Amino acid sequence: MNSAIEFMIAPFFATMLLIGINVYFGIHVIKREIIFIDIALAQLAALGATVASVFFEHAHNHGHEGTTLEEYIFSVAFTILAAYIFTLFKSRKLPIPLEALIGIGYAIAATGSVILLDTAAGGEVHVKEMVEGAILWVSWGKIIELAIVFGLIGLLHFIYRRKFLALTDDYSKTQPIKHAMLWDFLFYASFGIAVVHSVSVGGILTIFAFLILPASISALFMKSWQSRIFLGWGLGTIVTVCGLYLSWNLDVPSAPTIILVLGVCLLLSLIVKKVLPSSAS
Repeated sequence: MNSAIEFMIAPFFATMLLIGINVYFGIHVIKREIIFIDIALAQLAALGATVASVFFEHAHNHGHEGTTLEEYIFSVAFTILAAYIFTLFKSRKLPIPLEALIGIGYAIAATGSVILLDTAAGGEVHVKEMVEGAILWVSWGKIIELAIVFGLIGLLHFIYRRKFLALTDDYSKTQPIKHAMLWDFLFYASFGIAVVHSVSVGGILTIFAFLILPASISALFMKSWQSRIFLGWGLGTIVTVCGLYLSWNLDVPSAPTIILVLGVCLLLSLIVKKVLPSSAS
């Protein structure tokens, strides 16, 4: 038992950080009805890293765990560019829904990554890491990095919480909000940076699950922002402990196990909500 705790303690703390930031952004995403923004930003960040890995194939300037400094810079640059483009699309009345444009962005980024990786050595390994992540092998240095980055993003959103919450609560813009485009860009940019760091540990599928599933469950039972956030965090903590425990005892990958437990929780929540309807608080 002690060996299990020693091995799982770092993945547990990493997962707690990932759930902490992604539950918050997930509530925004659910309210804005832009469900696939996370996976699109993650894929665009991956495209940036892929471009850097192809053009700087012989570079050895590592500044980010498992990623060269060039790959990290390109990931962030592609993500911020995508944040700006999504902000422009959202601020203009277009006959195409924003969710459709997000899906198109994901498809183009995924296609570009596949084409580029096909020309690079070890492309298959890179794709597997990008999708599945490597939570079990996360280092304490990486955990500290996540804590600093997520802490700064969280501080930004706490200080200007009224701006961000007002934009999300009135995403259709029935009420004018001063400098709405700037605040939207800051939202997408900070969200994108959180995605870049999250995906480097958890992988695209895991982070998408962390973003959507706890937020969806909390939306079933709670109305207020605070209650949704705390329910999502509490649920994420319980699910992480159960998922890591099952992963260790069944000798199966941890991230898919956590996702599966989250999925079961969502299914049970839907059944409970249907059988025992009650007013959300």
